[in-house]
Amino acid sequence: MNLRDVPDEIYTVLVEGAVASHQSLNAFVVERLAEVARVIRLADYVASYEPPQGTGVTLDAAVAAVREARDAS
Repeated sequence: MNLRDVPDEIYTVLVEGAVASHQSLNAFVVERLAEVARVIRLADYVASYEPPQGTGVTLDAAVAAVREARDAS
């Protein structure tokens, strides 16, 4: 993978992250891109999610519950 038009400070941080993770720069960047792709898919899912009718559960309530559980751990 060739990284083009990456500012020097970002490239340096990526290299440092790869070294700290004992990975090649390519493997490190691909892993980070995979994480971004999962988040994008998750955001698309949440945006399209319709809570089951009759449950009284709203999307905002579900998000708040997930955040509360995440913050508690």
